[in-house]
Amino acid sequence: MEQFRGFVEKMPDFFKPWGEEILLRYFDFEGNTDRNTFWKVFLINFLISVAFGILARIPVIGLIVGILSAIYSLAVLIPGIAIQVRRLNDTGKSWPFIFFHFIPCVGSIILLVFFLQDSSS
Repeated sequence: MEQFRGFVEKMPDFFKPWGEEILLRYFDFEGNTDRNTFWKVFLINFLISVAFGILARIPVIGLIVGILSAIYSLAVLIPGIAIQVRRLNDTGKSWPFIFFHFIPCVGSIILLVFFLQDSSS
């Protein structure tokens, strides 16, 4: 992913954590991601999803935006899982805790609590 390094360096400061975590560490499941960086990336992905949702309601471009939204969602799926695993590593938890997402109702709440914890180191 070194071809993205120049692109990330030119990004505005607000978007740099997203570029570093999503583009440069795409398949990196090792290491840690601190709480601040994790939530910045989450916020940027949320804002992009909201923008796609708003634009998708426009009749003329709705279908194209829907397709672009699906492509974006698939593109950030693996780095999204990777950043969650790295955040769990940072809190002292192991990667299998990521499967809590599959526990209805309470699994995501438990992971939210883990993601909000301070770093263990």
